[in-house]
Amino acid sequence: MQNNKSSAVYPLSSLAILGAITIWFYWPILSRMFLYLFHNDDYSYGLLLPLVSAYLVYQKWPRIRGTSWRPSWWGLAIIVAGIGLSIIGELAADLYVPRVSFVVCLGGILLLVGGWRLLRLLIFPLLLLLLMIPLPELITNKLTLPLQLISSQLAAFFLHLIGIPVLRQGNIIDLGLRQMQIVDACSGLRYILALLALGVIYCYFYQRKPWKVLVLLIVLIPATIFANGLRVAGMGIFPALVEGFWHAFSGWLIFLFCFVMLAAVNYLLNRLSPPSVKQAPEEDKIQPPPKKSLPLWSYTAAAVGVILLFTPVAQRASHAPNYPLKKGFENFPMNIDTWQGHHAYIDPAMVALTKSHAHLYAEFSDPEGDLITLWIAYYETQKKAGGFVHSPKGCFTASGWRIAQAKVIEIAPGKPVNWMVTDRLGTKLLVYYWFMQRGRWLVDETLNKFFMAYDGLLRRRTDGSLIRLTIPIHGNTDQAQQRLTAFANSLIPILNQYIPD
Repeated sequence: MQNNKSSAVYPLSSLAILGAITIWFYWPILSRMFLYLFHNDDYSYGLLLPLVSAYLVYQKWPRIRGTSWRPSWWGLAIIVAGIGLSIIGELAADLYVPRVSFVVCLGGILLLVGGWRLLRLLIFPLLLLLLMIPLPELITNKLTLPLQLISSQLAAFFLHLIGIPVLRQGNIIDLGLRQMQIVDACSGLRYILALLALGVIYCYFYQRKPWKVLVLLIVLIPATIFANGLRVAGMGIFPALVEGFWHAFSGWLIFLFCFVMLAAVNYLLNRLSPPSVKQAPEEDKIQPPPKKSLPLWSYTAAAVGVILLFTPVAQRASHAPNYPLKKGFENFPMNIDTWQGHHAYIDPAMVALTKSHAHLYAEFSDPEGDLITLWIAYYETQKKAGGFVHSPKGCFTASGWRIAQAKVIEIAPGKPVNWMVTDRLGTKLLVYYWFMQRGRWLVDETLNKFFMAYDGLLRRRTDGSLIRLTIPIHGNTDQAQQRLTAFANSLIPILNQYIPD
């Protein structure tokens, strides 16, 4: 027993050294993430998950000390892959990928020092760390809006059920004397993510059958949505639930309801299909003697060298210089062909949410009485501390507009635009939008991210802009499209005078 403890000291020291240097390498990413978790109620549960992982490691400590250490060079390959992901994520101004790459590097360290046996032993505490990482905005925006609408629909249904008349427009519930807007925080996404993390931990301790685990995690989602709909309906009946103590307390009731639901479903599953007798884990079986390999210090030194080698590359990737407009938008022409324009008012709070470095919001009218609105958001650099160009679909949906049709059309050769028809209470708008990114004309957000990483690496530029045009539809969509297309084509040469190539 004493020999096992002595033989484990050196590998544990290697793990400590590599863990420390990896944390140093990722410190700018980790520090920002933990500050975000601390200040964001949607993801604050993530602060507890490292503690849970640490507890699970503590539980497995006797096995870790008794594990036969077999270093593997595959671990070094995984470390390199993790660092590569971090650099790509930095170049693409992405938050999620660099954070995930930290967990990938930790897995590489375990494999490098302790081999596949150690990695299998600690795979669950390692993967649990992934659940503390906030989802990419591209995904949360796509999830939040539908959940807002579902919560609004459920709340309106429950209120109608008890005889309270309401009018729902998108995510806005009109109760007559007051209105409730179902904002992002009330979409229910925060409860779904936190409860899924809780469900995974629950299943680790109380349920190991894969199909039962899948059932339990799936059941959590509709249960959470149902409970959140009840909570929103409760806010319509009792205004005291909208904020303060009772607002927070009603949120905790959702957790209690879903946890009881989780335990009840797990009990039923075990009654329907009783769990089998547990077998001894592979780690407890007799292990063959370790194969001869290079000294562990050589593996450790190689990993330290790789991390230090990529440090300046990662630092360069995380700092792209600002690239300003060719000319300020205050000089933007307000006469375009037959269209006469003026700068329009926009709520400063909405502008602040875009985090753009420059913006233009203008209204143009023609002698026939049509009105076109132009919105341009320009970003000198699209990095994690700033804003990003994004699809305006979310803004329209959150404001109560229904997207009736959506497609991509070309307004000129090589000039595609996203084409949308939106509707709200009978009022229809035709919308064009596209992205101008360092001389590229794009309509796809994912492709925009790819070229941002590409240009960030080769050109040291991540600047870009969103251009959006809208025109009311008065009966004939084709006519509105012709007029908007003509205006957009007249706008193109003007945009090139302001937005950098």
